[in-house]
Amino acid sequence: MALNSDKSTPGLDEARCRVLSLQRKLHRWSQSNVHKRFDDLFNLVCDRTTLEVAWDRVSRNRGARTAGVDGATRRGVYRTSHLDDDAL
Repeated sequence: MALNSDKSTPGLDEARCRVLSLQRKLHRWSQSNVHKRFDDLFNLVCDRTTLEVAWDRVSRNRGARTAGVDGATRRGVYRTSHLDDDAL
């Protein structure tokens, strides 16, 4: 998972597997060394694969039908985003 990669984005099922694998690695590393610093999390969080999986989870949960505390709705975010339709 590389930020600004020229590779095409994986399908949603593959993306979910990648994100889950990464989450498991981070969990193992944090459990094996409680003082470990994770210096590069920003790039992991902002990776397109991570964001697509996060959007899928958020847009399908029960709360997606109502506006958040900022008044933004899932549909409003979708309309104003620059993501392609396949990602959403």
